[in-house]
Amino acid sequence: MPVRRKRRRYLGVEVDCARALSAKEMVDTIQRGVIDLYGVAGLSTVEPSLIEFDEGNQRGILRCNRERVRTFRAALALITDVGGTAAAIRVAGVSGTIRSLRKRGSAERP
Repeated sequence: MPVRRKRRRYLGVEVDCARALSAKEMVDTIQRGVIDLYGVAGLSTVEPSLIEFDEGNQRGILRCNRERVRTFRAALALITDVGGTAAAIRVAGVSGTIRSLRKRGSAERP
């Protein structure tokens, strides 16, 4: 019996912050945001990961579990600071593939 692969969704995001964030800070912030709202069990069901992040224009692509997109968006919306600096993460678009996300302009290649 074949094993079904996990279905994913890709989110194009833009970061509004007074200072430029690194990719590591972005990952830490996202994980902390999901844990603060849903706990470690929620983090394991959302399965967030950073696919790519352009530190110059503060845009990137995130991946999550297909069934938990709304959960993930809620956690991202509640992020208000990064290391003591006011910040917000705005979701520009959601897609089933990175290619179509870029085609719609929700995410640009760094």
